[in-house]
Amino acid sequence: MGNGVNALPRERSLTLYLAAFAAALAIPLLIVAGLFAWSFTAGERARLEEIAARRNDEIIKQIDRLLTTRLAILEALATSPAIDAADFDRFDVQARSLAGMGIEIRLRRLDGQLVVDTGVPKGQTLPQWPMLAPMSEAIASGQPVFSDLFVSRGNGRFAVSIFVPVLRDGTTRYLISTIFDPSVFSRAMVDRGIAAPYFASLADRAGLIVARSERHEETLGRPLPGFARAVGESGHWTGVNPQGVKVSAFYRRSQVSGWLMTVGVDQAVLNASLTRSLIWLFGIAGVLLVASVGLATLILRRLTSATTAMTEAAGALARGQLTVAPRTGIQEINQAGDAFAQASIKLHVQATALARANRELEQRVEQRTEELRESEERYRLLAENASDLIILRNIAGKIFYASPSSLKLLGFTPAEMLDVTPSTMVHPDDWLRVDAINRAIGAGDELGYSIHRLRHKAGHWVWIQAAYSRLSGVGPDQPNIMVIVRDDTERQQHEMRLNQSNEALRQFSAIVSHDLQAPLRHINMFSDMLKLKVEASDAEAAGYATHIMASVERMQRLIRSLIAYTQVAYATVRADEVPLTRVVDDAMALVAADLRDSGGEVKVSRLPVVTGDADLLCRLFQNLLANALKYRSASAPVIHIRARAAGQFWELSVEDNGIGIDPQYRDRIFEIFRRLHKDESRYAGMGLGLALGKRIVESHGGEIWLDTDHSPGACFRFTLPRAKGPHA
Repeated sequence: MGNGVNALPRERSLTLYLAAFAAALAIPLLIVAGLFAWSFTAGERARLEEIAARRNDEIIKQIDRLLTTRLAILEALATSPAIDAADFDRFDVQARSLAGMGIEIRLRRLDGQLVVDTGVPKGQTLPQWPMLAPMSEAIASGQPVFSDLFVSRGNGRFAVSIFVPVLRDGTTRYLISTIFDPSVFSRAMVDRGIAAPYFASLADRAGLIVARSERHEETLGRPLPGFARAVGESGHWTGVNPQGVKVSAFYRRSQVSGWLMTVGVDQAVLNASLTRSLIWLFGIAGVLLVASVGLATLILRRLTSATTAMTEAAGALARGQLTVAPRTGIQEINQAGDAFAQASIKLHVQATALARANRELEQRVEQRTEELRESEERYRLLAENASDLIILRNIAGKIFYASPSSLKLLGFTPAEMLDVTPSTMVHPDDWLRVDAINRAIGAGDELGYSIHRLRHKAGHWVWIQAAYSRLSGVGPDQPNIMVIVRDDTERQQHEMRLNQSNEALRQFSAIVSHDLQAPLRHINMFSDMLKLKVEASDAEAAGYATHIMASVERMQRLIRSLIAYTQVAYATVRADEVPLTRVVDDAMALVAADLRDSGGEVKVSRLPVVTGDADLLCRLFQNLLANALKYRSASAPVIHIRARAAGQFWELSVEDNGIGIDPQYRDRIFEIFRRLHKDESRYAGMGLGLALGKRIVESHGGEIWLDTDHSPGACFRFTLPRAKGPHA
């Protein structure tokens, strides 16, 4: 045979092809089973780790709340007029009133001499202890200090403390402190459900264990393994815990005390799902192998007889003979035989149809060419009459086309625009950002967007919005990028004015917080001193002093409420994916004491994931729950929280069975400091909760209103934007 003749393909047995078919049938199923096993294992591992991370956040929040509460008590005692008057017996009475809450208070001079200690019987001689490092730090800084773990000199046991300086005219006069038994934090871990396979540890800033969920007394004061790897505010590490168990751990540092909270899950539990998945995978593999071999054998027998008949029919057709369609046990072989029998007739019919199809195709090409010409004419008219500037350029920045609106926007004619380059037009402060977008499109991105400044022909700068689109199928030397430019100057000026207004409000809030509260504290202090001075001799004057102190306290509450409102009303709202179920759980934890005292119940339906700020939304639900518990009727409160879809929003509702609200006040209740009940002894508060709630909802782009058709009780409805992520 000559070299120009192609070699025939190598012949192989049908058995080999069927074996390959059996493998092709089994292997994808095995891959699917393997992927399912891997997905199950990964999902189970992620679920356990997510529980550990969530519980870590819950426990550190609970511990921070405990520390913050104690700190607030100490700071309140630090302002007592009894200290200024050196009336330590009176201060002792004030401090011992907290004994029912299990709080021990110590007041000492700067030389270490204790003057009040509620942990010992009243009247007992108090010692003078040397100053600890945290005490000296609190005195020097004038700020509260949370200690690391230390051994108490009073009972020889491990403890931690909070030290608060007593400041007068910016100078530390005394030092107030309270002490914690570390078992308090261990009980908090157990109460939050930390049990095997989960382990929790609380370490101080030196890495010593303050509390453990298991074997607390055994591990107290020991170094925490992995502490050196806990870098930053939060994170994850794997290793061995103090009990020698290999764990996958999550840590978070307390924003209040600086201590480190770690929750780990046993690695053996995480790997158990992998073992079960492998057992299932091997079992499925065996079943699939047996089934595929049996199926291939059956098909081989049928095909052998059918191919013999088919070969004979094909030979007859090749010789130009009429062939009788074979009849076998395979439907497709029989259909192929029928096709062989009719092939000669259909060949003629197909040739005729092909000629007709060619003529129709030529007509369609002519019609499409005309439509394309008309389309190009429409696009040209659109570009030349659009108010936005349309530019066609390449990656290198060369402009091939600019619409006539360039004259109005930048002062350049379309012909002049062909000679300008982006580097000479873009403001120097914006160039790196614009150049990065251009490089990204050059690297393959389809779209880009930026807001920056361009130089006008007259010399001033013009703010613009630019949208970039990559044109596919166009070479780099041709106009392969379309840029649509819109004037953004007016919006930028409006945003600048808005930022200036917000800055003025923040300054106002700072002035209110500092300049108004300081005189009120002095008025309160001098009123208390006046009351003590005239209480025995002039009861009426003492009563006036009491009224002054009550008015000052109300004024302080009003100022604090105003500050809280401005902080929320003009806060920067994050746009995260927020699961409302977790937000409602946090809000319920904040009102747990009121809910327990009232004997109430909160029923929560399935809640969605929304776009917003988790902290602000938690405050919104806290205010609505607190309102429902405050304005309750004679029966126990029952609160329902529901959600339903409403277009691009979710509509949420908080319903109660309380005393309700007269519909005529449906708008006034959202005004700041607006109270419908004047009796503060029965319904305490400043009229701030619903005003804050309205501002939070509006800052998320939603609206809130009172459902006047709901009875009995009150029903507040509000909308929040849907989340756009995969969990929406």
